[in-house]
Amino acid sequence: MPERYAVSTRTVLGKRSKRLRREGVLPGNIYGRGLDSVAVQLPRREAEELLSEHGLNSLIELSVEGESEERPVVVRQVQRHPLSREVLHLDFYQVDLARPIQANVPVTLLGEAPAVHTYQGILIHGLDHVLVEALPAEMPSHFELSVDALEELDAQLTVADLAVAEGVRIMSEPEIMLARIARPRIVAEDEEEDELLEGEEGELEEGAEGDDAPAAEDGEQTSD
Repeated sequence: MPERYAVSTRTVLGKRSKRLRREGVLPGNIYGRGLDSVAVQLPRREAEELLSEHGLNSLIELSVEGESEERPVVVRQVQRHPLSREVLHLDFYQVDLARPIQANVPVTLLGEAPAVHTYQGILIHGLDHVLVEALPAEMPSHFELSVDALEELDAQLTVADLAVAEGVRIMSEPEIMLARIARPRIVAEDEEEDELLEGEEGELEEGAEGDDAPAAEDGEQTSD
């Protein structure tokens, strides 16, 4: 059963919401498909606990003051202060439990790539989230992907390597890179130098083909 949080309706709107924040109250809105938006508020401490426990897109229930039934929702957007990163506002999206929703789900890389230690490779992070479609109750909060299998230079992991539960569909293209082992700079430079040297040697060999014939001595005539 989804965890339940209590919210009250909000009459303080717009720029006046700053007063609520000073009082330790966080403003929010509930909206959904075919629904009128409802302005709500909840204690900042509970809002931070909600985000810490569930993050975005996880199904929870909101008990709205004055309403007899709980609303199934997901946190769809969090507005933060650009400098302090303090939470300023929450948007809750009310869902239909029988209707799939789409959401961007973060990807967390775990473990250590052997190629980093063996070849001094550089672990490059690719896309850090994927687009997912699932029923609200089955939407994952995140994906975990181990990089332990990256044993060679240029090895990579893509969206296709994610383990997906039944009922969850990844909408992002399967070939998108999530992690890759890049060659260390010194190796890349050495390979470029080798390629240049090989090219120069080839040019010298081609130029030497006409020098094999003996040169005519002074006074000796050559026939046309």
